[in-house]
Amino acid sequence: MARFTPPTPRSRRLGRELRKLREAKNWTMDEAAKHLGCSTSRISRIESGEIKPRTGDVIELLMAYEVPLESEPGKSLLVLARELRQSGWWQRLGALTGRYATFIAYEAEAVELRNFEPTLVPGLLQTPDYARAVNSVGRETDAEAIEQRVQARLTRQEVLARKASPLRLHAIVSEATLMFEVGGPEVLRAQLDHIVNLARRPNITVQVLRFAAGATLADRGGFAILSFERDEPPLGYVETPAGELFLESPREIGRLTAVFDHLKTLAMSPAESVKFIRERASGT
Repeated sequence: MARFTPPTPRSRRLGRELRKLREAKNWTMDEAAKHLGCSTSRISRIESGEIKPRTGDVIELLMAYEVPLESEPGKSLLVLARELRQSGWWQRLGALTGRYATFIAYEAEAVELRNFEPTLVPGLLQTPDYARAVNSVGRETDAEAIEQRVQARLTRQEVLARKASPLRLHAIVSEATLMFEVGGPEVLRAQLDHIVNLARRPNITVQVLRFAAGATLADRGGFAILSFERDEPPLGYVETPAGELFLESPREIGRLTAVFDHLKTLAMSPAESVKFIRERASGT
């Protein structure tokens, strides 16, 4: 079975519900494994969301726990299992691999994204030309791979306009972001105008952290905090020169949240920020 690295909200939700059914039977993991003819480790990994169980696996578990397949709990868990087995659009692109692809999977399930970027416009707010300029630097030289990454970035942005609960985005960008001429002056001007237009949407908030704010708690780079529905724990994501990191512990998430709140206080208000970006676009 394919594994998630790390588990996704949906896989954890399915695992949690299956664990509740096992506990309702007063079975230990060892007892469940014995009835199903599998290892205790496999039961544990399904319940933790580390692996995606096949629909047939879930049917076996439901039958073992005496949950009718046509009951509401049975049907909802089978639907969830089928959704887990469906490939996301990002999995069909060879240029998207590793933790970045995993981040996209999380982003597609998130209800809120808080993002701080010290030098570049956040991916969800980028224009095609800006995204192309960003992806042309260093990591890729193949034109087709660059274009795949650009199209992936544009497809990611659909979460901001989805009909069912569009993603709430709160982006804080440094003043430097508005000055780096990524792609040249014309590309930057169009990018800034794009941000101004997007900031009109009720689910998108943009703030600018001015140079005058001085030293901040975010002196080590950008980060993102993803929040999910129900009681799913949030997830932190940090990009470093050595690779991407996922942060899951309450302590780590608490620190990221405190830093974001700190930046939110130091930054210009959303209305002032949009005005500043508009003025910056006019003077570019």
